[in-house]
Amino acid sequence: MTGTSDISLPPVFVINRPKDTHRRQDMEERLGKVGIIPVFFPATDGYALDIDTLPDYDRERRLRYFGKDLGHGEIGCLLSHRAIYQKMVDENIDRAVILEDDVFLEDTFRQVLENIEQVGIEWDVIRFVGHGKVFDIGYRQLAPLGDTHWLTRVPTSPSGAYAYMLTRKAAKTFLHFMQKNWVPVDIVHSRAWETGLETLLVQPSPVTPDLVSPSTIGDTRFERPSAITGLTKIVHPFYRFWYKLSNGAGKRLLYTFTASRDRKSSRQDTPH
Repeated sequence: MTGTSDISLPPVFVINRPKDTHRRQDMEERLGKVGIIPVFFPATDGYALDIDTLPDYDRERRLRYFGKDLGHGEIGCLLSHRAIYQKMVDENIDRAVILEDDVFLEDTFRQVLENIEQVGIEWDVIRFVGHGKVFDIGYRQLAPLGDTHWLTRVPTSPSGAYAYMLTRKAAKTFLHFMQKNWVPVDIVHSRAWETGLETLLVQPSPVTPDLVSPSTIGDTRFERPSAITGLTKIVHPFYRFWYKLSNGAGKRLLYTFTASRDRKSSRQDTPH
């Protein structure tokens, strides 16, 4: 087990369906190895929900922009994360770590969390997203987190909500944007130009997703758009074009406008 220090960590919530006992056991073991005792949070089972009558789901907007529904697993995932945000607001939890129950942790995970608690940079959300090509097109190093990790800003809007930290302010802001839902929770996280939250990443990520075992979210999110009809079919291409255009512009403008602030607050800049 990794040695622990006197630095107090925020609660580490692990989203887990009560019936997925094997996942719970795996996460208890993985977190135990790095000296962390998790708080398991009961996940919402999206497959038990009726999407057609769900008041929290903006189906019309979803179909206009994407041409297909959110999957049951995506909605269950979103509502599970949202419930933790509500808990943070209701119970005045200043900050928390949120993990899904299918992630792997590096031995450095606890140390990274401790280093974040001591970093001198203001933040609202810190995402542990490291799969794919998140850092390939560039990033800014803002502050070292020990000898092997950095707090960074990226010019992209990466997917993935399997591991992150957030403040109570961020939880309250996310709740505002998640009253009526039409995108998965990780898209809400990534649209920092819209939420106004200071959203940073740890590079390299000390948390990686399990890409081998079947996900409880399911694979419907990767399917092609369904056969939409009527006015929705007519307007869908225009809404889709605007979504891609605004998303591309938003993340690039945010990266540009934060450059001066990053230079002032960073302890070391690295050109890429």
